[in-house]
Amino acid sequence: MEELCQLYSEQGLPLKDRGANKTDIFSKGLLHGASHVWIWRNNENNPEILVQKRAASKRTWPNRYDISAAGHIDLGEEPLAAALRETKEEINLDIELSALKFFSIHRAHLTAENGSIENELQWLYALKLSNDVSFALQTEEVASLKWLPLDKFKTNYHTEEFVPHGEVYYQTVIKAIEFELI
Repeated sequence: MEELCQLYSEQGLPLKDRGANKTDIFSKGLLHGASHVWIWRNNENNPEILVQKRAASKRTWPNRYDISAAGHIDLGEEPLAAALRETKEEINLDIELSALKFFSIHRAHLTAENGSIENELQWLYALKLSNDVSFALQTEEVASLKWLPLDKFKTNYHTEEFVPHGEVYYQTVIKAIEFELI
């Protein structure tokens, strides 16, 4: 059975019992939801962000650095449940609910190089980890993971190496992590 993604109204409300497959979502630009989990840590008092390199087989932005773990919200699923599910699926990390910090909903409209339209409401979460965590990758989604110093992340997110989420999106992520450091 094909996976259906939850569709949303422009007001951010899930449309009851309305979902669409990824082909329709990307070709028609249907408004859907995604959960993004940004993982960070303090490495000897230097904050680092975990970025994933998207697999070469990904439909949009293959081989580019992106969110630590993320994915579309399934039909009938809550954004928080999607965040927990995607983090487990992509990098094999079980998250304690209390450790996940919601910090924003971002409205995105991006067109990929292949013409796919990403028209999303994105629920953004931060997760602080200790230095002793190991990951197992879902290789069809994630090529690799890399801890990137926050300062380097700030100077590189706008390059061709990263998915072009936009200035507002990335500044929202940076401010959320910096706020957590206080």
